[in-house]
Amino acid sequence: MVEVDQRARQETVRLTQDLVRIRTENPPGGEEEAARYARDFLTRAGVEATLVPLEGGRSSVLARIPGREAGSVVLCGHLDTVRAEEGSWTVPPFDGRLASGRVHGRGAADMKGGVAVLLEIAKLLAASGHPPARSVVLALTADEEGTYRGARSIRESHGIDDARLLVVAEPTEGKVYVGQKGELWIEAVFTGKGAHGAVPHEGVNSILPACEFSLALAEAAKEFPEEPGRGKTSLNVGVLNGGWRPNVVPEKTRVELDFRPISQEDERRAIRLVEELGERAAKRVGATFSSRVTSAYPPISSDPRHPEVREFLAAVVGKDEKNAGIAPYCTDAVEIAPQLGIPAILYGPGSIAQAHRPNETVEVDSLWEVLDGLARYVNRALPPRGASGEHAG
Repeated sequence: MVEVDQRARQETVRLTQDLVRIRTENPPGGEEEAARYARDFLTRAGVEATLVPLEGGRSSVLARIPGREAGSVVLCGHLDTVRAEEGSWTVPPFDGRLASGRVHGRGAADMKGGVAVLLEIAKLLAASGHPPARSVVLALTADEEGTYRGARSIRESHGIDDARLLVVAEPTEGKVYVGQKGELWIEAVFTGKGAHGAVPHEGVNSILPACEFSLALAEAAKEFPEEPGRGKTSLNVGVLNGGWRPNVVPEKTRVELDFRPISQEDERRAIRLVEELGERAAKRVGATFSSRVTSAYPPISSDPRHPEVREFLAAVVGKDEKNAGIAPYCTDAVEIAPQLGIPAILYGPGSIAQAHRPNETVEVDSLWEVLDGLARYVNRALPPRGASGEHAG
């Protein structure tokens, strides 16, 4: 029986603080120190844990608590964070400060708080002294904020081939999602004609159609339809890069786009919109246009009626949720769930609204809420057996 006491709650907070203090900004990543910290913590707790190298200075962690029966549940979290532009912060981003009921710092919500909860659950399960019904595997990944290569390397290691369910502890404010939006990144390039800034009419300024295109696309993206439980496809114009001196007509401008589609139909529609609006804007000024997809992952939607999903919902939420929705973002699940043919659930502490912004925080209460929720799941769906051979809980 996994029992969450005050010591476990306080240790979860301390783990979150310690992880925030280890800088793992991606790029460049540098997850090795955090991976070794997690591995050593698990080893001291009696959990077999190994590093899965990605490249120099970057590793993921794979740990397993063996179960009595075939199959496993994979609990997943990532070790890297986006960069912290320290000048925009009013608190030091790597102090792991605890104040006003929150842990402050880069990665507190996305998602070192979630990783801390997973580490503590593994420790509690190992301390129970009895194996769970099925194996519980921790997959703590590098490069989630990049191209999910850490999750891919763990899958390709064959260490989770027996997985039946994936639980990703990304920030969901304690809500259970049964899937996630897809991810579609597109690079759009406008090519004009360079010239001296004093005679702009001799050139073709590539920034102008790029700006027109970005504004038109942002307006068009508002028309994607909304679906109950799935939300609507979103767009972020993330990068607009053109020119290098004010006295030079910029020949080339690059726009990088981030769509989060709720369906593959919307993914195709987004690609068509980019092509149509890009060509139109370029033609107006005599520039040329090209685009390419740089990353594409389809949305994931697990069936709430699937036995593994129903069991998780019953344990954590207390009831079936036929209309459980999907998360508005993309996670490591894209490199695990479809390839293994298993359902994916997102459930973790903190809010996605805190992610990728200055002064990121995670609420202590949220850490504890998810710790309790995962303990209920382990005790209900994966009950350890006592020495007498009866279920301990």
